[in-house]
Amino acid sequence: MRYLWSCIGVLAVIYFIVINILGGRIYFSEVFLILGLIAIVISVFYNKILNADFIKKHIKFIRGLIVACISIFVIFETMIIMYPKKSLEKSNVIIVLGAGLRGSIPSLTLRYRLDSTIEYVNKTDYNGKIIVSGGQGPGEDITEAEAMKNYLIDKGISSDRIIKEDKSTSTSENLRFSKEVIKNNLNYDVGKNIKTTIITTDFHAMRSNMLAKRNGYENVELYTTSTEWYLIPNMYFREFFAFIKSLILDR
Repeated sequence: MRYLWSCIGVLAVIYFIVINILGGRIYFSEVFLILGLIAIVISVFYNKILNADFIKKHIKFIRGLIVACISIFVIFETMIIMYPKKSLEKSNVIIVLGAGLRGSIPSLTLRYRLDSTIEYVNKTDYNGKIIVSGGQGPGEDITEAEAMKNYLIDKGISSDRIIKEDKSTSTSENLRFSKEVIKNNLNYDVGKNIKTTIITTDFHAMRSNMLAKRNGYENVELYTTSTEWYLIPNMYFREFFAFIKSLILDR
């Protein structure tokens, strides 16, 4: 068992190094480094830890807790992975969720979302308005909405089809503020027979739908982009904690 801990630790550290080489500084990847180092320490002191009085006294409870945590993780991850993500149902309005900038340049994740927006428009012959949603965060020279609009215009989308929501700083705010933009600019009530397609990333689909429903969107479809293969463990692992946080706190 100590060798299993050692292998897990080494693989986690290697993964942290590889994804940061391939993708630049990757948010949340530090967790893999920390968990990897902890696993390596456990492997080194495995026998001492196993024979510690506290561990021996509470071994059944600890095993039960570990099994429960793993079971919860597997259930939620399965739901996140299996959630429907590629609806081509025609909609009244599109919302594209922001995902960070490097200065004024859309991040890789955001570029993929914008490319998926164009893909959805072409596949469905959508000719309505596109809401680009995202405020300005640390390290960003302009709002995400402004960068998103510029990107879509460069790709051939007419500027008069794009409406900016440039105040939000979270997924919940993306959807809440976009709802007001839709009402004020399009005179649509997203709670009354208005179908909304949300463009986001695959791992983000289930949480986006949950938060949309909490913000009054009654008829929601998702069209998502895929995550780069080397980022899949990081993004889906991170999304588990983000979903639990949103489930409890975000309204």
